[in-house]
Parts: sequence; structure tokens; C-alpha cells
Amino acid sequence: MSNLAQFNGCAADAARDTAMGWCHCVNWAIDVASKRPFQSIQQLESYCVERWCNASVSEMEEALAAHPLIGDIELLKKKFSSNDARADKAFAEQGQVLNASDDTLEALARLNSAYKNRHGFIFIVFARDLSAEEMLLALQARICNSTKEEFAQAVAEQTKILQARIATAFESHA
Repeated sequence: MSNLAQFNGCAADAARDTAMGWCHCVNWAIDVASKRPFQSIQQLESYCVERWCNASVSEMEEALAAHPLIGDIELLKKKFSSNDARADKAFAEQGQVLNASDDTLEALARLNSAYKNRHGFIFIVFARDLSAEEMLLALQARICNSTKEEFAQAVAEQTKILQARIATAFESHA
């Protein structure tokens, strides 16, 4: 959808599917779709963030689980086939890893695995303007945090991600 009027006027299933692209949580997306019409993109974004901040733990886990591992190019290719709109989004958000050195990719893969084993979920970071090396530094800095701290950080990173995705969807800037 390229404008708010289209989002407001489309079928509920289409609105839900669009919202799922911003934050992969079924109940959240259904709630966002049910609150239409929105008077402005700012009102839409505000509701989306408010609803996300009030999501249940299971809803948050659902959304976080939908993210590809940072730097796992093969998983990105498998999870998001080239004919899947989510593939373009994933590569736009993490595409800079394609230029990373093998050493950086190996370190990302190793630390992502260790992070998931330690915390029970994958490392989430708003990666849009970060190099692979910067993502690796963030992962190194956060891996030893408590799981409670990391879950809160992952939820905060998802907030940034959904805001950026909304801005991109409506060709505006957050």
C-alpha cells in the first residue's frame, strides 16, 4: 500500500497482512487493522507503537521469532525466497552483511548461536544503517546482558523496526 487511504479502505485481511509486514504478530496486526480508519500516518504509527508496547509476552515472542538471524545470508535466502516481498525488506534492513568479510560473517554466526542459546531468542537490532561490523560490535556488547535486559532491548529494537517499516510503506520519514 502506498498511501493511507488505500490502507484505510482495503479489506480487513489485506490490512492485517500489511500490518504483519511491519510487525509479525497476528493479534497485533488484527488489532491495528480493526482500528482503521486512521486520520494520519502519525496516528497510525502512534497506535501501532502503543499496541506493541502493550503486547503480551507471547505476542512479542511471536514477532521476534519472525526475524532472520543477523548476518545469516543462507537463512535469509531460504526464509525469504526471492518472490517473497519480505525478502526485499530483510535485505533492505540487513543487506549490508552481503559486503562483510568471511571473518565477520563467521563471528556473527557463532555469536548469534551463542546468544540464542543463552537467551532463548535471536539477537534483534535495528540494522538499517549499521555495517556488519557495527552489528557484530552490538552483539558482542549485549550478549552477556541478562535475558530480561535483552528481551526488553529486543522489544525496543522491534519498535524502531516497525516505525521504520511504516515510514517506508507510506514513503515518509519517521
